Amino acid sequence: MKQIFYFILLTVFSGVITACTSSKKTDKATSNDKEMTETGNVGAVGPPVIIYKTKADYYDKVPVILSDDKSKVVSYPGARDLYKGDKLALPTRLHDGYLLDNRGINENVAFLNISYEKFTKLQRVFTAGQLYEMILDKDPLTVMYNCGKKSKFKDEVPELNRIIDKGTFEGCTKLK
Repeated sequence: MKQIFYFILLTVFSGVITACTSSKKTDKATSNDKEMTETGNVGAVGPPVIIYKTKADYYDKVPVILSDDKSKVVSYPGARDLYKGDKLALPTRLHDGYLLDNRGINENVAFLNISYEKFTKLQRVFTAGQLYEMILDKDPLTVMYNCGKKSKFKDEVPELNRIIDKGTFEGCTKLK
């Protein structure tokens, strides 16, 4: 009887801990996380510079990461995760309709039908299933590039705009 009680107590306590996290990754890490942990070079550690274009205007919509088969949400932000300092981590607009990611997306990104601003003001935590039902488009990207680590840029936005303007995307790897 004691064993059943402890098992139930452990299960409930584990659920409370999980519900209290601000950002949720379900059953797989994003490729960005994998890339950052696989490098042994300290100078190379840091977030990748991801630029992308979308089929529609999802500029202020909350991004989530889907499984490879697009059947479930595997990573999603909490309200505080949508901030960079005290400002919303909206993407930065670049030339020719490109956006610079400031949130941590990858080629399996999808966008929800809710803006960053509204999402951060809600006083509730969503499940991955609820967020999946809020997706506007499971395949919103037309193109995506990884342009290396943020640390390789001195003045990121102007340098990225020059890369875009040239059209060669030198130093960038096409992800989609």
